[in-house]
Amino acid sequence: MKHREFRETVRRELGGTATQMAADLAIAAVTRAIADGLQEDGEVKLAGFGSFRIQRRKARRLTLPHSGAAMQLPERSVLRFTPAPLKEKVDRKQKYTQG
Repeated sequence: MKHREFRETVRRELGGTATQMAADLAIAAVTRAIADGLQEDGEVKLAGFGSFRIQRRKARRLTLPHSGAAMQLPERSVLRFTPAPLKEKVDRKQKYTQG
């Protein structure tokens, strides 16, 4: 699903009179809330959707395969997402749309 399709789905869920701007504002608000939660707590859990968390990766040394040169990667933070069990919802949706 691309952003345009996602925005249209959100607009429909907001109600028939909602505009594309309202859908964009809703998407931006959710994204901002997730970013703020990650910044404050390092983790955001959304029931039925999944959880986002910031994970620290230690500094490490690696060797470049083409030259054999050693390189040091600094410590960094990465974003991890763990989806909630949506399999039943996806399977149910596919079952109804296929037949």
